[in-house]
Amino acid sequence: MKLSHRLEYAGLRVLMSLTGRLSPGRAERVGDILGALVFHVTGMRKKLVMEHMARVFCETEGPEKLRAMSRSVYRQLGRTAVEHARLLAGRTSDLRERITVSGEEHIAHARKGGRGVILVTGHFGYWELLGATVALLDYPITVVAKKLHNPAVDRLVHAGRERLGMAVAPMESAPSAVFRALRRNECVGLLADQDAGAGGVFIDFLGMRASTYQGPALFALRTGAPIVPCFIIRSGPERHRVCFESPIEAIPTGDEQADIAQTTQAYTDVLARYIMEYPDHWFWVHRRWKTPAPDVSYHAK
Repeated sequence: MKLSHRLEYAGLRVLMSLTGRLSPGRAERVGDILGALVFHVTGMRKKLVMEHMARVFCETEGPEKLRAMSRSVYRQLGRTAVEHARLLAGRTSDLRERITVSGEEHIAHARKGGRGVILVTGHFGYWELLGATVALLDYPITVVAKKLHNPAVDRLVHAGRERLGMAVAPMESAPSAVFRALRRNECVGLLADQDAGAGGVFIDFLGMRASTYQGPALFALRTGAPIVPCFIIRSGPERHRVCFESPIEAIPTGDEQADIAQTTQAYTDVLARYIMEYPDHWFWVHRRWKTPAPDVSYHAK
């Protein structure tokens, strides 16, 4: 392993050990401090976060409010980092005590079709707990995850997911794993809110054109599996509310690219609604609008 990977892994282990001894309330305060330090001292991607939030909220919020909203983003990330370190260390309370669920009937209804369920979310709140919540509800679930650059941290996180009841499909072998899980009428968990490069489908996201991965819509169109958007909202120290939204059916019309765009827009609109309601919960540090949209006026000529 690289020296930087060894140091990163050691730092995570130290965080796991130190925060594991704290109460949930004190652990949350440590997360707040950690997030504030990153915002005020390192400034990691702070300019990018504030630029993104200014584009979305410029018509409703002034500079001071936008700065306060940006600070809240980092506090939430700090809380999530500390909580996840505690979870990996096995020091948090039972998930049944930490999570309340609304909309479970949407999963049950979606599975009645026998074609599986595609659970779509974003980097929103403590998203790692969503798959664990589905497993806790006794629904088999496979989550698709990118391998982390640090192999030691990746192994630790992977083991944590499996311990919480999730099967993990690496991104490189995701299509075959997803199709197998859906054929077994199981749930598949996908994060679908990052820039997809030139190969993505361009849809409206928070008022701007954004390249978006086609996977969820493509899987839905080719299998008939409904898409259930889902989100997790922090309600207190190590307390969360999980919301499952109404299923979205992908109906093939013969124009697959148009169908992909329409389906992707449908679940992205649900994500946008949650972001507008809980702006500090989303991962604004990602370069979401990195890929420029094509000039549609040229092609329409």
